[in-house]
Amino acid sequence: MGRTTLRASAVAAAMLIALATSFAVASAHYVFTAGRYRIAIGWQNEPSSGTDTYVGAQNAIQVFIDVASASDPSGTPVGTLNQDCTHPDFQVTVTVGSTTSSPFCPAAVYDHDTGNGRLDEYDYPLIPTVVGAYTFHIFGSINGTPIDQRITSGPTTFDSIADSSSVEFPVAVPAVAQLATKVGAVDQRAAAALASAQAASTAAADARSSASGAMVIAVIALIVAVLLGAANVVFGLRRRSE
Repeated sequence: MGRTTLRASAVAAAMLIALATSFAVASAHYVFTAGRYRIAIGWQNEPSSGTDTYVGAQNAIQVFIDVASASDPSGTPVGTLNQDCTHPDFQVTVTVGSTTSSPFCPAAVYDHDTGNGRLDEYDYPLIPTVVGAYTFHIFGSINGTPIDQRITSGPTTFDSIADSSSVEFPVAVPAVAQLATKVGAVDQRAAAALASAQAASTAAADARSSASGAMVIAVIALIVAVLLGAANVVFGLRRRSE
């Protein structure tokens, strides 16, 4: 084997090691490349960060972007991307089941004033409300290099969203979707009860109206009867006087 072949093999091995060993805090993220850029995407809160991805818990879409090389496996952070949602460099949509979000614009977390945060990190706060698999679609460009990747949560990518009841104490709180279903059922029963009450009220109003009409007719009949009786008395008296 020639020196050129050995050198090429060493470079390839170094690149593989770089991809495998960098993004230590993003070990539960999905890592891919676009041109010379390396991107990792996943949930901010995952087992690797000492937490889990539970339904109803505060979380965030987390993206890391750097330039990796054989000489610098840790990578050079890319922290200058424009993420103003009017003209963002890249965006992310989230799909669960048949529902897809509007595009989100993960923002850089590095604070230039304090020096806090990672230069290569971009986050977008999100609270997942449904248990199951989530798909992230990241698209746009990095300094002119196009990116367009869809990744679904799973054992080799990032966590799916789990039910939180197993870690709740002392009382397990129903999931948001379950609460929504229960509230919907209660609303339906309440709407049916209201409709029944309104129908009963209408029937009662009709009955009162009918009763009022009957009373008026009865009063008129009584008055007519009294008048007819009085007329008969007068007529009888006149006949006797003749």
